[in-house]
Amino acid sequence: MKSKQYLAIPIFIAIICLISPLKAQETWSLKRCVEFGTQNNISVKQQELLVQSSSSTYSASKEGRMPIVNGTASETFRTGRSTDPFTNQLVTQQVFSNNFGINAQVTLFNGFQQTNIIKQNEMNYKANQLDVEQTKRNISLNIANAYLQVLLSQELLEAAKAQLNVDSSQIERTEKLLKAGTVAEAQIITLRAQLASDQVAVITAQNQVNFSKLQLMQFMNMPLVENFQVEKISIETITNDNLGKNPNEIYQIAEKNQFSIQSADLRTKSSRISIDIAKGAKMPTLTLSAGINTFFSSAAPNKRSVVGEGFTTVPSVIGFTDATLTTPVTVYRASPNFTQQDNLFLNQLNFNLGSSISLNLTIPIYTAGRVKNSLRQARITEQNNDFISQNTKIQLRQTIEQSYNDMKAAASSFEARKSQVESLENAFKVTQTRFNVGATNSVDYNLAKINVDRAKTDLIRSKYEYVFRIKVLDFYQNKPILD
Repeated sequence: MKSKQYLAIPIFIAIICLISPLKAQETWSLKRCVEFGTQNNISVKQQELLVQSSSSTYSASKEGRMPIVNGTASETFRTGRSTDPFTNQLVTQQVFSNNFGINAQVTLFNGFQQTNIIKQNEMNYKANQLDVEQTKRNISLNIANAYLQVLLSQELLEAAKAQLNVDSSQIERTEKLLKAGTVAEAQIITLRAQLASDQVAVITAQNQVNFSKLQLMQFMNMPLVENFQVEKISIETITNDNLGKNPNEIYQIAEKNQFSIQSADLRTKSSRISIDIAKGAKMPTLTLSAGINTFFSSAAPNKRSVVGEGFTTVPSVIGFTDATLTTPVTVYRASPNFTQQDNLFLNQLNFNLGSSISLNLTIPIYTAGRVKNSLRQARITEQNNDFISQNTKIQLRQTIEQSYNDMKAAASSFEARKSQVESLENAFKVTQTRFNVGATNSVDYNLAKINVDRAKTDLIRSKYEYVFRIKVLDFYQNKPILD
């Protein structure tokens, strides 16, 4: 029994070794997060369907220039008095008939409507493509912001742990001084209270890390993963090229690179083409039609006479030479020879085969106001799309102006926070030295430590805020969000 237990131990260890790689933490880069998020975003998929739909419409409009060809077939059963389709004579009998045909029609001219429809559908197709790209870029910015929030929360967690380590070291030092009788017990109690507060801060920071990771995964439309980890980015090396520019310069660049602006402009041009399409409905339409048709009738005789080869001389009486009508006047005429042929189904189809070709000109004279209303609606749509395009540009300009002011404010705050941390760290070093030699109490020590810890936390936050504001402006200039 014991041998079996000893044998189970290495088997259990082997299973653990096999399972452990599956539980290893998986690191995600920003690029991978963005790719996953854009591929799994429902809005992107819906807009991609619109692209497919507009592509199909565009292709169909180009094919609209080709002739329309239709084949027809019918079978008719008549009883009683009806018209024989073979002889066009009235008959009183049961008649089975079949009609077959191939007809084609092509539009030669329709006021350039088809040409303008093709141009319009092409613009709509391109506009939908740009909408997809703009949505992907917006998602990329949101994911980058969430990614930075994860890095921020992780750095705050590291800072909280570092503060906790400082507390632990200081308590250990103070306990030695307490044993030596150089400090009062009240000081160690105060330090332990601060240690408890910092332990709570570590737990809070860890919860914030978990929450920021959850938000990032939700932006990616990704189910919750317990071992989700992100790749660190050296944001200290990020440079700000926007301070040397003004908001108008950034807007001029953004206007040429933002897909939303290009899409709005295309839709405005598309609506202008709608006016040309509506005007084309006032012009004549010229179409060319052609067809081949044949038929079969059960009322037709099974045999029919067909002119054959050669002639036969046949005498014909044309009058008489006397009053008693006994001496005829005869002439001889050449009569063609006839042969009898089958008149069955296939023979009738071949015999009844006919074709036609026609030009049709349609001139609109009065359309009950439909053309006039279409033109009016097209002009209203064109004006509305023009307003949408203008509003999109205004919103972009205002957003860039706000983002530029936010970036400058974040830069000033970041520089001020760095100076604050440097000053408070120098002050804390002095207080810590005095505390270690018993020249000050634990209350003053804790106050100085709280101030410097809070300043470091604010500095970390302001650093990531500054980086994000830089990257927002880079986003509008079509620069990489984060390398």
